[in-house]
Amino acid sequence: MGSGLGDGSTHQYNDLPIVVAGSAQGRFRTGDHLHCPDGTPLANLWLTQAKAMGLNLPKFADSSGELKTLLA
Repeated sequence: MGSGLGDGSTHQYNDLPIVVAGSAQGRFRTGDHLHCPDGTPLANLWLTQAKAMGLNLPKFADSSGELKTLLA
């Protein structure tokens, strides 16, 4: 669950509030708050989720890699 805007009044798309629920059968760490470095593409989350579902993707959209801090 998430939002495409971090601040709706200024329409900026940094610091997006996103909730990842569940552990993907133990593949994801749970109970943590992750703060990615500035400039981290949202597609990194999508790539990480796709790989957790078993898809062998080298890249997704403008991803620069997986979110290693999310992986268990």
